[in-house]
Amino acid sequence: MANEMLTVCLPPDAGSDLRAALVAALAPYDMNGTHEPYQGEWDQWRIGRPGAEFMVVPGHEGDPRLIRDTTSFRGEARAWVPELCDGGPRGLLDFAAMRARADAVTTDHLLTLEGAWAYDYTLDMDSYLDELPPDTLVVRLRIHC
Repeated sequence: MANEMLTVCLPPDAGSDLRAALVAALAPYDMNGTHEPYQGEWDQWRIGRPGAEFMVVPGHEGDPRLIRDTTSFRGEARAWVPELCDGGPRGLLDFAAMRARADAVTTDHLLTLEGAWAYDYTLDMDSYLDELPPDTLVVRLRIHC
């Protein structure tokens, strides 16, 4: 079992109840579930992956649509710098700046807007994320799998 990074893509209206939207999107891949067909990929998840945050497009650091979990996986308070976040609308996330700093946008796993679970070797994740509409929510999670 490992702690890995998952990037989840959600429709723009998912922000009104983010946790419920994440639960619904992740349900088919829950190792604890009894769903058919079984596609278990994770047994625990949490918003945010300290050390793997998204960079925010300059000038948008205070946008209320940005997602910043306030506690770590261990329950400790997370200190935030304005230019980082756990997610938000695709158009507010500065993937180009992340790539320039050599922080790979690529993730261990990606849950696409279409609900497909992809691994870094099955999909060009950078291109997929770049081509999403700017209002698509993109959220980074820490999963245990």
